[in-house]
Amino acid sequence: MKKSILYSLIVFNLIFLAGCSSLKNMENPMKDDVKSSAINKSIESSQSGKDVNLYFVRPTDVLTFGQVVELYINNNEIGELTNNSHIETKVKSGIYEMSTKVGVSLNLLNITGFGGACKFAKDFRLTEQNYYYKVDYAAGLLCGEHQIIKISKAEYKKLANN
Repeated sequence: MKKSILYSLIVFNLIFLAGCSSLKNMENPMKDDVKSSAINKSIESSQSGKDVNLYFVRPTDVLTFGQVVELYINNNEIGELTNNSHIETKVKSGIYEMSTKVGVSLNLLNITGFGGACKFAKDFRLTEQNYYYKVDYAAGLLCGEHQIIKISKAEYKKLANN
């Protein structure tokens, strides 16, 4: 009986350790593969056009109140978002990879999944003059992520003024 419990615990631990080892590039999660990096560099060099205003807001979220979210555009940090904060920036029209990751986390309990908060990255085509986004936490089993979600100007103003 004791041996079967011991073996079960060992197998259970190995499963969790195997899950941790499958995460990409733990030393620097913001670093992309060589192929993606080459694509981003070619996109950056071809981006010339009109200015695009980007507005980001992070509404208050009780689950992640102790986390500071770092916001990146093409792997360049543009700022940090705490609860109920916002950032405004300008870029040229084109295609950009926007990503988030958690910088500082002061949460006492791990409520963001077994692996904490994972990096979120998505490509956005920016052609209009203004874009409004909210950075909202989406829970996950192994790790959650702070997603960048496009919203209307009215919703942005409502969230930014709270």
